Amino acid sequence: MAGRLAKTGIALAVVAVAGAGALGWQRSRTVSDAATPPVVVVAAPTELASLEVTEVARQDVSRTIRVSGSATPSRQALVTAEVSGRIAEVGVEVGDAVEAGAVLARFDTVALQSALDAQLANLEARNAQRRLAASVLERARKLGTAGISSEATQLSAEADLLNLDAQVRAIEASVADARKSLADAVVTAPFAGVVSERKVEPGQSVPVNTELLSVVDLSRMEIEAMVPTSRISEVRVGQRAAIRLEGTTGRVLEAQVARIAPVAVAGSRAVRVFLAVDNREGLLRGGLFATGEITVESFPQVIALPASAIRRDETGSFVLAAADGRVTRRGVETGTVFTDRGTVEIARGLNVGDVVVTAPLPDLKPDTEVTIVDLGADLG
Repeated sequence: MAGRLAKTGIALAVVAVAGAGALGWQRSRTVSDAATPPVVVVAAPTELASLEVTEVARQDVSRTIRVSGSATPSRQALVTAEVSGRIAEVGVEVGDAVEAGAVLARFDTVALQSALDAQLANLEARNAQRRLAASVLERARKLGTAGISSEATQLSAEADLLNLDAQVRAIEASVADARKSLADAVVTAPFAGVVSERKVEPGQSVPVNTELLSVVDLSRMEIEAMVPTSRISEVRVGQRAAIRLEGTTGRVLEAQVARIAPVAVAGSRAVRVFLAVDNREGLLRGGLFATGEITVESFPQVIALPASAIRRDETGSFVLAAADGRVTRRGVETGTVFTDRGTVEIARGLNVGDVVVTAPLPDLKPDTEVTIVDLGADLG
């Protein structure tokens, strides 16, 4: 019994020593932990690329209507035969430049000259008969005054002269027609331009009104563009347009609204608008496809930002302006919306030189620290 008590006392002593040691270790750990300061994690500034921000500047902005269509010469003529006969000569080829009045083709004139000569001979004979009839009438009047010729004889002589006068006038008209036919045997250019089509060859016999050649004036081109009926009310004659034509290496040409069709194209919701383009340099050709914009209203020197830069909350419209390494809320008043360009006029709230976030970054909030890559030296 005495031995068990001794063993129990020894065990309790060991437990007590162990407990005291553990308590001492826990206290030393608590003291050590209290002496070590907590670690504070600092969030890094949000990086913005230079393409995601825009420096505010004034610019000329305009409202436009996009159009497309084909280019055609403003003047073109289909030259037809004014006489019938055999083509003796065609002096031009497709693509040749011609001046107004230049000879394009000639008809064989042998038959036409013979017809004119016959009419001239006929006219000469009738004039001789008329002169004789005039002499007969004059003699009859003299004899009538002397009482030798009767009144009936005088009236008959007057009728003969009047009849011959009418015949002479008819033959003179025929002579004029024969001379015109002879002149029309020489086909000339109606205006200065370029031969666009040749439909006959020498030796070919053609009737009147046969199509011979086509001539176009390329100095002034016209583009027939289609404008939606929803926007046709904005278009006016004289408005400017910027046109790009295929085949001109992306060059932008100035155009002007010349005419507006009075009715919409059947089966569509569009109205034809004709744009005049100065082509004195001869760069354009008929049939080329064109695209461009008609300027319907201009706004000089305004501040305009992409629509994605405008944000809204319960207090109104605002943008995020970047300055001193932080983006802040800047309330703005918007003006005209340029739907075709995707921009909005800023009437109030921004100054030239301000830097504004223009990229669509919905998670970026006001009072966020930022750095702007390649622009951060001044603002980061």
